[in-house]
Amino acid sequence: MGTPAEKKYLTPREVVERWNGAVVLQTLANWRNKGRGPAYVKFGSRVRYPVARIEEFERENEHLRAANDNRKPDI
Repeated sequence: MGTPAEKKYLTPREVVERWNGAVVLQTLANWRNKGRGPAYVKFGSRVRYPVARIEEFERENEHLRAANDNRKPDI
């Protein structure tokens, strides 16, 4: 097996680790059940997340300003 940087798929536990526990396994399961969250594939009964889709999900959900930052952006 390759190094983590070479992996094509992550287990749900690896996604939780990648996100430093910002979500828990049950949240990922709930998202899958509701059709939300990052795209995943199933190999038999095993859920795996393509790394490219995790990175895409992270980009799509990136917030460049803090939620409590009420300053107007410089334009």
